[in-house]
Amino acid sequence: MSTHFLNVIWVALMVATVLTWGIGKVGLAGTIPVVAILLIAAVKGWMIIEDFMALRRVRFLWRGLVIGWLLLTLAIILLAYWLGLK
Repeated sequence: MSTHFLNVIWVALMVATVLTWGIGKVGLAGTIPVVAILLIAAVKGWMIIEDFMALRRVRFLWRGLVIGWLLLTLAIILLAYWLGLK
């Protein structure tokens, strides 16, 4: 994997981080901002898993376990938020 590609991924991760920080900083609240932040976190997690953890070219079992853990964690956070609205 080239250094240039990893730099591009790193910049994308930084932009996504600033975006989620900005959503929180301006005080956006509600379901849509929360879902947006969790979707951004999912994309960031996927990019980290695939590229920085170097799981892009390994068997699906290992990638699936880590991506499954990420999705499960985000689903639990979303469920906790949804239950908190009731």
